[in-house]
Amino acid sequence: MARCALVLLILLAAGWIPAEEESDLADRARAELLLRRVASGGSPLSDEEMDLVLAASHTDEVEVDLVMLAAVVVDRKGVPASGLGKEDFRITEDGHARPVAWFSEDRDRAFRLMIMLDVSGSMGQGMRTAEIRAALLPLMREIRRRDSLRLYSFASDDVRAESEWNARPFATLDRALRIPRHGRTALVDALVAAADFLPRAPRERQAIVLVSDGMDNASEMTPEQVIAAARTVEVPIYVIALGGMSRAIQSRRSDSPLDVLEKIAIQTGGRYFLVGGETEVEMARKAARTIRDDLRHQYWLAFRPESPPDGAFHPIDIDITGKDYSVRSRQGYMRRTNTK
Repeated sequence: MARCALVLLILLAAGWIPAEEESDLADRARAELLLRRVASGGSPLSDEEMDLVLAASHTDEVEVDLVMLAAVVVDRKGVPASGLGKEDFRITEDGHARPVAWFSEDRDRAFRLMIMLDVSGSMGQGMRTAEIRAALLPLMREIRRRDSLRLYSFASDDVRAESEWNARPFATLDRALRIPRHGRTALVDALVAAADFLPRAPRERQAIVLVSDGMDNASEMTPEQVIAAARTVEVPIYVIALGGMSRAIQSRRSDSPLDVLEKIAIQTGGRYFLVGGETEVEMARKAARTIRDDLRHQYWLAFRPESPPDGAFHPIDIDITGKDYSVRSRQGYMRRTNTK
């Protein structure tokens, strides 16, 4: 590949390629040489080089060349860890170490938040509406003008946009409380839709907040298939599971339906919160603070896969070397083939 890139640059310099194709091909060739450099253990990409690589890749082809990971690093007390460098991180894909192609620490940046709200019949009106408000109000208070959010509802086979992207958290919450409840929960349908609804923006901070009671009785898929659907979502999913004391007791069962919700959060690098009962306000505030802190302070890493696109799921692990820190990031990615 490196030799092909060099040949292409020579042809460009000789003027043997039509002018209308010259710019795109030259950028692609330079991007390929940069990626080969980091894949062979050379210096990681600078921010400017990373921008060139992303610009040279078609939006839907970004992961063909580079896998980008947002990582949250905390100490034993759960406090975000600052000041780490590229040398502190170790990435493994399919059990094999991969050189870090690009590294960045982002602090206090704006984020994009998609709220996926279960509006099935099991979510009810009345008491459940009060629970939704109590669960989401602390999070809405964390949204700033430069952030953006969008509300989607799901039930049965219907996943519907309830708002455009906006910076009006309390208007969005008001809309969430007024959506009629109907049908059955279709969690898998919501996850599949979420993978398509979020913009393909590799360097932007994005996350999904999934609000549900966990009673998934419409999607005709097994828990394993639900997890597989979650793996197609390339951003962290923060799950807010609604329920009182009975749901808390249920969540401790080995066959709890809430177990699937928790696994969705873990697989994608998000978090799971059971909000309801006597600790409802406390847990809602904790969820809001966690989501805020995670999205305001992240590390970005990228590596180049060695395997060709095969449509399979490839597990990823990120470790911090020599320090007692915990890392949360998505646990793998789909090595998708490009059909365009």
